[in-house]
Amino acid sequence: MSAADKRVAELLDRWLASVELHARYLELDANAYASVQSWPKHERPTRWVIDLARTRLKELQRLHAERIAKGDAAFAEALELMGFLANLVGAEHVERFIPLAVESPSPARPRPAPRPEPAAVDPTIEQTAPLRTRPATAPVRSAERTRTAPRSARKPAATPPPKATAAPVVPPATTKSADLDKVTALVIADAVRMLNWGREWPQIPGLIARLADRPSEQDVWKILRSHRAAIEAQARRPLD
Repeated sequence: MSAADKRVAELLDRWLASVELHARYLELDANAYASVQSWPKHERPTRWVIDLARTRLKELQRLHAERIAKGDAAFAEALELMGFLANLVGAEHVERFIPLAVESPSPARPRPAPRPEPAAVDPTIEQTAPLRTRPATAPVRSAERTRTAPRSARKPAATPPPKATAAPVVPPATTKSADLDKVTALVIADAVRMLNWGREWPQIPGLIARLADRPSEQDVWKILRSHRAAIEAQARRPLD
């Protein structure tokens, strides 16, 4: 075995051991993985990448062993040249690679970093804290009550709103034309006369509105509605 064959064989063995360590590191969480080795900047390899690297390394070891058995020393030299040229001119700066992991003197299966436990609380503080806070809040509430009590006492009692007094309504039967304005009296007299002539209520407003010095039909309707009882009472007795 030439010197190049030894160097390639040792390199392949280191790579395979590193891949096996990464396969074990898959069980760690992100924090534990970051602290288990002094890693260069890289993207953490996934399981399929590790499995692919293991398969290719074993295949390359098989090919290397066959070349050694055939006495072909140029195969190892060609691998070293390819690796040198790949690092020199061929490879690009990427973060997706499997960094070399070295077996540490710690146990074979590294444990995840322990999470920080919450600080212990003194039980005496827990017992005395409610005693300190309760008296502090009680005077504040009592003071608020004493401050608000005089205000409610001084507040004048709400007086009920004055009741709306309806305007005195004169009974329609006692309404006289002398107490009304001239226009209203004319409309009432016209309505009484037309009722005595046999006209119906729906016809009366339009007929009155056509007379001289009479309001519009809408205003006539208002007057008739307001004094309908008095008009009908006067229409039942003969006109003077």
